[in-house]
Amino acid sequence: MISQLRPNYMHILNLYLKTIEQRNKYLRQIKEENKDENLLEIWDEKLSEYAIKINKYREEFIKKIIDKIKIIHNNITNGKEEIRIEYITECRDKKEYLQLLKQRRRLDIIKGFTTKGIHRDDFMIYINNKEINIYGSQGQNRTAMLSLKLAELQVIYDEIGEYPILLLDDFMSELDKTRRKNFLENIRDTQVIITGTEKLDIENLNYLEYNVNDGKIIK
Repeated sequence: MISQLRPNYMHILNLYLKTIEQRNKYLRQIKEENKDENLLEIWDEKLSEYAIKINKYREEFIKKIIDKIKIIHNNITNGKEEIRIEYITECRDKKEYLQLLKQRRRLDIIKGFTTKGIHRDDFMIYINNKEINIYGSQGQNRTAMLSLKLAELQVIYDEIGEYPILLLDDFMSELDKTRRKNFLENIRDTQVIITGTEKLDIENLNYLEYNVNDGKIIK
């Protein structure tokens, strides 16, 4: 997603992943061939350099998403749910990440791969301060994902001045009537292609409907 808006992000990420691959290969050589482990510092320096740059792109992007998603999710749930996103990383500071790589060196050698880094980053979504992947219902999980997609659409619009096409596959099945109605209100100005196995109940929106039957498309 970020690479579509910041092409240099993908360039740096590819450099990082290539360096990780080289470091992992050397970790296995240390274990199997007794290579000099001090040479890992060469890869550690490069990893930390790329990781910090990648982190800055991600922090910027997550902040924009957070600003958008709170309003969107509030609208879809009629203010009954508060959504929060937490970006989890250990690569905000170059010096600290280098120290972490050094601390984990022995474990990395044993395992044969780099156990800490920007490639291990993640983000958690909370609904009313509870982890959605543990405590959220199917409807809440689906709503959070849709809110995330709509937030991404708005970020793209802010960047390039137009909305991309939103593709949704059978997204209505786990949403109640209220969430469904509120979500459709939030995509009023967006071009959306929705696929499903049942007829959609869409009100007050301009749309075209097609039925695919035996390989034939009927408007």
